[in-house]
Amino acid sequence: MACLLFCLPVQSENLVIATGEWPPYVSEHLKHQGVTAHIVREAFAAVGDTVEFRFFPWSRTMLMSEVGEVAASFPWSYQPDRAQAHLYSDAIGEYGYVFFHLKTTHFDWRQLDDLRGLTIGGTNSYNYGEAFVSGGEQGLFRLEWVSSDKLNWHKLLAGRIDLFPSDIEAGYAELRKLFPAETVNQVTHHPHPLKPLTTMHLLFPRQVPESADRLARFNEGLRRLREDGRMDQYLQRSRQGGYQN
Repeated sequence: MACLLFCLPVQSENLVIATGEWPPYVSEHLKHQGVTAHIVREAFAAVGDTVEFRFFPWSRTMLMSEVGEVAASFPWSYQPDRAQAHLYSDAIGEYGYVFFHLKTTHFDWRQLDDLRGLTIGGTNSYNYGEAFVSGGEQGLFRLEWVSSDKLNWHKLLAGRIDLFPSDIEAGYAELRKLFPAETVNQVTHHPHPLKPLTTMHLLFPRQVPESADRLARFNEGLRRLREDGRMDQYLQRSRQGGYQN
């Protein structure tokens, strides 16, 4: 069956895929449009397809994907409500949140109770985990929501919040983009993760009839990237800042 699917000629497609700004994973302003964009493009290329990425605010990206206005969207973690409207690809990467803080803030933690009394910034629509959000709602710590990471970084540097959870690579990439090196050097992170590493995926809208076949082709291309070592090469390049323009 696998040979029938991948050995017979298949008409190639040019697929429009929706995404948003989340450097270094994906951005209009990075080489190859970021490491996960590079992985997605090359996985499709491995099976003869081409892609066109279009960038939107994240809420619009999800809506366009749900109604089938685009062939797919990425990168998304698993959530049951998303799975109702989408088919999930194999993992295209992973991320995890840690707490960033000023170096002048003496901070250590292992459990949520260690956050008692602190003020923590959160960015709307981000999935920090139910236990963390519940801790804020119950008053264990003060959780202040804003509309963007940029606002939270400014609040952290101004001392208006004590902590801000962000992915390590994405956090330092955005700090380097927003502030001069001497300002970035004021910030550090605690290595203990807020929650276990989360896999990222390409989502295909269930209501589009072609989605099942596109998903199968993409997963096959992704498998080829893993087996020939290119996926690891791209991820290592990202960790070394190789996608910066």
